Amino acid sequence: MNSIFKNLLILFFFIFSINSNVLAFHKKGNSQTKIEITEGLKKKDVQLRYCTSSVKKLIITEELIDKSENKTVEEQLEEFDPDKQKTLIKKEYYDVKSYHSVKAKPYKGILFLDMLKDLKKIDATTPFSNILSFYCVQNLPEEGKTKSFKLNEKIKKLYNELATDNGLTKASDPIGDEIFTKGKISLDRDNLIIADARFIIDENNKRKKEAESKAAADKKIKEEKDWLAANQQPLLDKIDKKINAFDDKIAEVNNEYKQLKIDYEKFENDFKEKIIEVEDKLEDVDRSKSELKEKAKELRSAKREFLSTNILDDFKDKFNSTKRIKSKNYPNYKDLEKLRDAVAKGKKKRQFTNKKKGFFVRWERLENSKLNIKQSDKIGALSAEIKKAESNIVNNIDSLILEIDNLEEEFGSQLPWKLIIIGIAVFIVITGVGAYVYLNNRRIQKLQEEADKKVGSLKSDLEGRLKDTSEQIKSVGRAATRSGQSGTSQQEQVVEEKPKSQEEIIAAKYDELVSDYREALDDFAKVAKFKQKWNGLALSRKERQDGTKTILVSSPRAFEKADIWCVTFSDKYFAFAGSTVRSNMATYMNLDFEKASREFKGVFSISTGTNYTCEPSVLRKGGAGFVVERAGKIVFPT
Repeated sequence: MNSIFKNLLILFFFIFSINSNVLAFHKKGNSQTKIEITEGLKKKDVQLRYCTSSVKKLIITEELIDKSENKTVEEQLEEFDPDKQKTLIKKEYYDVKSYHSVKAKPYKGILFLDMLKDLKKIDATTPFSNILSFYCVQNLPEEGKTKSFKLNEKIKKLYNELATDNGLTKASDPIGDEIFTKGKISLDRDNLIIADARFIIDENNKRKKEAESKAAADKKIKEEKDWLAANQQPLLDKIDKKINAFDDKIAEVNNEYKQLKIDYEKFENDFKEKIIEVEDKLEDVDRSKSELKEKAKELRSAKREFLSTNILDDFKDKFNSTKRIKSKNYPNYKDLEKLRDAVAKGKKKRQFTNKKKGFFVRWERLENSKLNIKQSDKIGALSAEIKKAESNIVNNIDSLILEIDNLEEEFGSQLPWKLIIIGIAVFIVITGVGAYVYLNNRRIQKLQEEADKKVGSLKSDLEGRLKDTSEQIKSVGRAATRSGQSGTSQQEQVVEEKPKSQEEIIAAKYDELVSDYREALDDFAKVAKFKQKWNGLALSRKERQDGTKTILVSSPRAFEKADIWCVTFSDKYFAFAGSTVRSNMATYMNLDFEKASREFKGVFSISTGTNYTCEPSVLRKGGAGFVVERAGKIVFPT
């Protein structure tokens, strides 16, 4: 009984082994598809085509769909009738499982197992034959025959031989740790073909798509980096340039404020000094002269209008309302800084190109923006008012003072008739007294002659003395004669003075001009005389210069207040720095000679030395003004 059971058990395992070998040949993959059964299509044809023995017939009931008309989904929904009877039909299919590639390919070489390992389809205990079955390894069919879809004796023999080639005893042996670790087997035989299992095909397609996706992603990343490299830094440069322009504007306003502070303090000081000067002039003016009295009235009226303390108070309030900018707390400035930080950190192209919030859109809104610094308008307005006030003082106060000075000089140069009359009277008195003395002497002489006649008796006694006296007189006369002759001889030996040349005359004239200029600098009262003697003109540097030459034009200021004095003699023109330059040296020297360099550019070079001096520029007449032929030099004291 036991022996019969054992024999039946052995037979069962033998039959199971045979069937499992047949079925296992192509059942490693879990792939499945349906093939509609058409006329003449047999099961074996499908098995051969898909290289699998797992093919079953299926009957499926389906709804018959009318495809006679090409209708849209909307049209089909409109015509949908839920009560309409459906037409059902039965269709036959082959259910294909664990199939391989339809097309086999020749193969010789190393078969890599990495994919099977990654998918955990194999391990060290997997039979060698299973691996071969994944790829349906077979010999190339003979001509007129097809490949096998069953694990027949011929394929078993091939698998055993391939197992031996790879160091195994037979195909049913596990691949072992060595083959599994290396992940490859040798198929180095001629006339072998393989057909990948469907899951291998799917995995290859998946990996190919992933590789393509990765390549596409890498390409996109590279394109993104290239785009950023081409667009990020240029945008940063534009933003930095705009920020620098804002910084320059803030610095410009601060410089304007600094200059305004200098101008305001100077104006305040000059204003107060001018009030004192006008009061002194009104106090000292000679009102006995009608012309001077009238000019004094005009000066007093001009003082009330142009030297009113209300002007100073108004300027003080306006100046106190201005201030130096100490921060960059402006909306547009902050927006620019935020945009710059965002652009610098940007990593995606869409951050730049977004049509609503992209960096380019934000930059377009800020590119032409302004800081709108209100201080700038206040500073500019007050600076203009100060200049206008200075101009009013020059044109209405200084001009009247100059007219008064000229009138006083004119009256001073007239003949002093009172003194002349007194002198004549004194002369007459002196002449009368002299005539009286002369006549009186004559009378006394006559009386003396009469007395001499009375003492004639004494004449003989005095003859000897008179003779000695006569000889003395003669000797003195001869000595005088000799002395006169000698003096005449010395006078005749004096050499006549050589006449001066034209160059010497001009040089002497130039020295006289320079001497008068220095006196005018030292004494303001001599400025009018200097102007009159040397035909003085008030000039200023033309604001917009044409060409390389520097042009000087007539100044709106009076000669006494002008920065540049033009004088002439012998058809030669010279330009000196006006007396106001020396009296206001601190202003011209401030900020590293900024004002001097700006107003005298091309007219005078600026340098420093021990004392203040000015070498004149040489000018020539040109059009409506003068052209600087040779620049002069102003030396400011250190």
